[in-house]
Amino acid sequence: MEGKPHRKRQQRKGEHGIAPAMNMTERGLSNGCGTHRTNQRGQTLVEMGLTVSLCVLLTLGIVEFGYIFMALNLITQATSAGARAASVHQMGSRSLCGKITDKSAIVGAGTGTPGLVRSQISSIATVSQVTLDQVPAPNTVTPCQTFSGATIPLVIVTTTGTIPDVFGLFGSTVSFTRTAQFRDEARQ
Repeated sequence: MEGKPHRKRQQRKGEHGIAPAMNMTERGLSNGCGTHRTNQRGQTLVEMGLTVSLCVLLTLGIVEFGYIFMALNLITQATSAGARAASVHQMGSRSLCGKITDKSAIVGAGTGTPGLVRSQISSIATVSQVTLDQVPAPNTVTPCQTFSGATIPLVIVTTTGTIPDVFGLFGSTVSFTRTAQFRDEARQ
């Protein structure tokens, strides 16, 4: 080799004969400035954006699910209240053998009279149909049926409709059908 002779680099020794730690520039590494740090900032920004959007979507899903769960619970309770009211319906609205002749107090009679079920859930859902059935169907003429043992007369109320979504995560609406039944107390 021409030029300067090659010298072996001497190691510095500290107090106890141990070499002290070298800093980053002595090792030949960069000090953190430059393209590596810029790329790290961009990566952190992308990761934070993905994390925030995932958390926001998860929070909206929780709120949407909670709202639909609450609405379905209210609809179930209103349907149950309608069936309970129909099971103890007054005799003035029933025929001789217990057939309910005036269902308007329970299911409604159009836009003027919403009925018990529709009035309780009209603020949270669009009700398309409320039906009231008696099982088994009562006789319309005497002699009236008598019940004992396994045969129990029932009043069944079924509510059908849709619940609008708050954020639209599950589509535009959620359809529901709820049924409640009670023993028909007016029939013996």
